[in-house]
Order: sequence, then structure tokens, then C-alpha cells
Amino acid sequence: MTFWSTISLTIGKDLALNPSRPPIWAAVITGLVAAVAVAAPALAADPRPDNASGATVALVSTTTTPGGKVNFTGTGFVNTDGTGSVVMVKIDDGVVRDAAGSDVFAEVKAADGTGTVTGSVTLPASVTGSGHWLRMLTGSGAAGDAVRSVHTELFTVEAAAATPAVTLASDTVTAGASLTASGAGYPASTTVTVKLDKTTILTTFTSGADGTFAGQAVPVPATAAEGAHTLHFLASPGVSVQVSFTVAAEETEEPGAVSATVTITASVPDTGALAIKVSSGSVALSTPQVTSELDALVSTGALPTVTVSDLRAANPGWSVSGQIGDFTGTAGTVDGKYLGWTPKVVTTSAGQQVTAGSAVAAGTGLKSASALATAASGAGRGTAALGAGLELRLPTTTAPGDYSATLTLTAI
Repeated sequence: MTFWSTISLTIGKDLALNPSRPPIWAAVITGLVAAVAVAAPALAADPRPDNASGATVALVSTTTTPGGKVNFTGTGFVNTDGTGSVVMVKIDDGVVRDAAGSDVFAEVKAADGTGTVTGSVTLPASVTGSGHWLRMLTGSGAAGDAVRSVHTELFTVEAAAATPAVTLASDTVTAGASLTASGAGYPASTTVTVKLDKTTILTTFTSGADGTFAGQAVPVPATAAEGAHTLHFLASPGVSVQVSFTVAAEETEEPGAVSATVTITASVPDTGALAIKVSSGSVALSTPQVTSELDALVSTGALPTVTVSDLRAANPGWSVSGQIGDFTGTAGTVDGKYLGWTPKVVTTSAGQQVTAGSAVAAGTGLKSASALATAASGAGRGTAALGAGLELRLPTTTAPGDYSATLTLTAI
């Protein structure tokens, strides 16, 4: 139920122009605000009846955005003496108030001599949705001049539409590869068409219910020329976003061949009943290959089988470690840290508990002694066969040539 308290509001030309008469003005305004504060509902359901007395008012636009302006025009706001009268503007008949608590939002606006008034009201950000209106109040207070109260048509406060935007995960690609695109601000669940340089359609997909898309692959033709290009992300109605990217030249240059050989020897301490043997005294690693990241030359190989025999009655356990020096060759020296390994236990005797050492990455390398395998105390008697995968990861700046280094294996 809506309850309205009727208050006669008398606003005359002489009131607006003569500030020496505040008692009448103050009484009228105070009475109006007090009545609204008590009687107005939280949200006005619809405008109260007009008393236009020949005055009309219209909105320039019936839509706006939160915190935006509502522009209005009016006619017929004329005093009995033929001059323009003073107009006050409210939102939703005073239900909406300003920060100070007043329900009068527009400045008191004097119509021109023809009774025509134009102006605007800046809405609070809290005013949203549809079904809002402006109320114009005026009156001269002279004999025979009635109070005029007229409202506009309804207007709607709509959230501002997001501006469509697209980003690429990378703005450089080789011909035949794909770009990855993400975007926002598109119409919900609509078809997005992607064109190369405004001509060739590369792909289509559907935006999400929130108007976004992410991780969309956009294939670049293998025939795309090197250099600058544009992608156009199109959707209805009239959405077009352009992003730039570059087709880069594919790397075709190959580095000169580099080879490396490794001579491995073992130093076996004279412990009597603990013995170690290596099946071969040398290892030739594979020809280095450039990694896919083009950041290293990689050679691989396998450590010859290392046999450890422990016949000691005390069965104290044992460990085998390896350590390498720098690689030397006719072209110079290469740091031994570039050789890494991945140890493994090949075979063991019954009752032995032998554990392979941790993998050591190339770059950390075997310049410091690293465990190949260990046997637990009380579980080392017998014969175990050990091995390891080898990886030599050289800088791409390594000079071509043959290199060798000595890997020393120690059993204790």
C-alpha cells in the first residue's frame, strides 16, 4: 500500500529571486521533507497523480547508466506575469534522496521567458533497474496560479556494456603453429569468427554465457608470410576486435657437429674381501644433439657394468661413489659438472639390500663425489651388478672437437 501526504508547495518568482524571504521557503521545504521521510515507502511503486496545469515534461533518453545523468526538457512553466517559474526536480517522487538526506536532487532551475526548462539530474550509483521517473514541482504563489506537479515517462538504469577485448598469450608465432587467445566483453553464447588480415577465416568458436573465452587455439596457416599480421575477432551485432601479431622466421641453421668421448677408470682399494670391477675401461657417448629449446648439446650413454663383491664375514655394508674431473681435448677444456647420471641396481645376491644412488642432473654433475649404490649393514655380503645412464649436457658454445675425462669409482 502506498500512502501519500499532500503538501501545497508554493514556489514563486519572487521567492527564487529574493533571499530575504526565507521563512516561507523554509517552511515549505521542511514540511515536504518531513512528510516524505515519514510516509514514503522504501521503493516507490508508481508515480503519484500529476497536477500539470499546462506544464509538460519529457526525457531526452529513457535509458542511462548507474551514476549517470538523466536529461530532461519541459514547457509551460510560466508565472502569471508571463515570466519563467522556478522548478525543483525529485527522483521517484522523493523516495531517492541525496547524501545529505534531501529529496530534491536537481538545482532549483528557472524556466526561460517562454516557460521552457532544460536540465539534468545526476543519479546516485544506488539507483538501478527499471521503473524510475523524475517529478517536476513549481508554482508562483500568485492569485490564480496553481501549483504544477508533473512527472516524466519512466526510465531504466542499465549497467554499462563491457568493451570487447582480446589478448594473445604470445604475439609471435611461426607459420603452421597456433596462437592462444582469450577475450571478454562479447555477447553471451555467441559465435566468434576469427579472420587473418580481414580475409581468411581461421576458426570459429562460441563465447561463454558471461561473454568471455579463454585458451582458444587460433591456427596460423603454414603459408603465412613472415612479418606483421592482424587477427580480427568478429561477432554479431557489430563486434570487431583487432589484435596484431608477427610471423617469425623458422630457425633453420644447425650448429657444427660436436662429439665427445669419455675414458673411465676405476681405483679399487685393497680391502681384501671387498672388490670392485668395471666391465669396460671406456665409454663413447653419442653424438651431441641440440635440444628442442636450443639451449644445450646433449650426449647420452651407459656406464659399463660395475660389479661389487663383498665376502667379508662381518658384513658391515658398503657404498660405491663416482667422481669426475674436467673434460679436456684439442679444442680446450669443458667443466666436468656437465656430466650427470641416473644410477640403477642391475642384479643382487640373495639376501642383499642394495639401493641405487640418487640421480644427479647434468649441470650439478659429478664434480663432487656422488653415490652409485649402497648396501645396508648386515645385508651387503654377496655380489651386486650396478649401472647408470649417463647424460652429458654441454653449452651450445662448446667448440667442436673430441673430449675425454676420467670418472673414478670408489668402493668402501
